[in-house]
Amino acid sequence: MGKHILLLLLGLSLLASSLQALTCFECARLNSQGICEKGERCCKAKPGEKCALLLNVKGGRIQFGVQRCADICFSGTVLNGNSTVKMSCCDDKSFCNKLYA
Repeated sequence: MGKHILLLLLGLSLLASSLQALTCFECARLNSQGICEKGERCCKAKPGEKCALLLNVKGGRIQFGVQRCADICFSGTVLNGNSTVKMSCCDDKSFCNKLYA
């Protein structure tokens, strides 16, 4: 009897942890100081989505950025002329796409 209760509790705890949604920062436009100028809110990631942070950097300084929930996301850097686009994705904890994490 004790084993059944223990297994039930274990199953319920696994179910509860899987139901906790990943929450991400969402901002349609971060300015060069990292302040959200447009669309500041949070989003709940759907299954398969991650938190994403995209930054356009020129001369070592942020020009603008975007934070959001994303289903297509890669972590990496792309050179675009004299500017650099940096994208990072995460799903290890809520709000992991904070600009200066």
